[in-house]
Amino acid sequence: MLTQNEVYTLASRPERAENSVLTLYLDVDQSQQANLNRGFEKQLKDMLTAVKDGIRDEGELKTFQTASKLVEGILAGYAVDARGLVVVADASDGFFWSRGVDFPVGNQIRWNKKVHVQPLAAALDEYEQVGIVLLDRASVRLFTLFLGKVEEYLREDFDHRSVRHTKTIGMDHLGSASRAQRKGDEQVRQNLRRVVTDIDAMVDKRGIQHLILAGASELTAELRALLSKRLDSLVIGTVDMATSAGTDEIYNAVTPICEKFERDSEEATVTDLVTLAAKSDGVVIGLSQTLHALNQYRVWRLVCADGFQSPGYQCTQCAALFPLDTICSVCGSEVTAIQDVVENGVDLAVRRGARIEFVRGNEAESSLMNAGGIGAFLRTRTPKTRVS
Repeated sequence: MLTQNEVYTLASRPERAENSVLTLYLDVDQSQQANLNRGFEKQLKDMLTAVKDGIRDEGELKTFQTASKLVEGILAGYAVDARGLVVVADASDGFFWSRGVDFPVGNQIRWNKKVHVQPLAAALDEYEQVGIVLLDRASVRLFTLFLGKVEEYLREDFDHRSVRHTKTIGMDHLGSASRAQRKGDEQVRQNLRRVVTDIDAMVDKRGIQHLILAGASELTAELRALLSKRLDSLVIGTVDMATSAGTDEIYNAVTPICEKFERDSEEATVTDLVTLAAKSDGVVIGLSQTLHALNQYRVWRLVCADGFQSPGYQCTQCAALFPLDTICSVCGSEVTAIQDVVENGVDLAVRRGARIEFVRGNEAESSLMNAGGIGAFLRTRTPKTRVS
């Protein structure tokens, strides 16, 4: 399973003096006609050829061919078990990393001096860890949803006899039935308390960021009333569903809840960003101010419109980023032109431990683009400026 630490580790690999790092994002989804019968191998070949044709230096060409062979080697024996494949090959030291992923991947290839991590950072933002609690009066199933994949975490059955409810009773047995009903209700509450303990453990162990409660509406409401404030704050929705549901049915039921929550959160984030930036209250917005804050190690949370790109400049010594040609304000060195300063800014933010949020919802993305396309919430204290 892809983790935030893996993305950080990839982003933190030293930038090479020359181009030697090949990063590949390949769509291998077998539900796509073009990928059947290993059609993705032809797409890889076309992408490698396009990069190769653009290399003029013989030494660099040999380095690229070394990295290409590493990538082609993994594809040759790859048994498709995911929707996408991410591969990193660094010919300068033989570093190789690959991971199958269960979220949509657009075909991309990068040949440069460092790992291209922006799509991975975007995926971790879009597909946060979600815990799903599916229960009835006699059982509970806990699931995790992460990066497009539902996995069962725990299944627990309770005593069916203890929670049986009386539906019809005669007058002679009214008292005993009432006592049985109260006993059954108390057993259900005990079961729900056990469920709360299980949820708490899953949240801590798996780093769950959101919860969805599934089952009969009256039971999920009763469970939510027992949750601690911490767990209750993680609940983003409920859904009526039988505990016999399979993972595909669960995925289809909870995905709209997750998507709506993500879009609503984006709108709230952009509104806060724009409002606080106007007050200069620990927030910057726009490319120039955001890059300046990033260069100063001040960015705590970077917010960027999905697909926002801009040419810019990077310091040849300390990797500081600038929207215009200038002398580096951090170390005084010269800068060099780069194709996309936003992409480099995201990579730099990941290396420096900042949270990354990409805005994709139409309304929120439009609002952010009107405000400059990118912004950041700043750290409460400004660290001493360091050179990368």
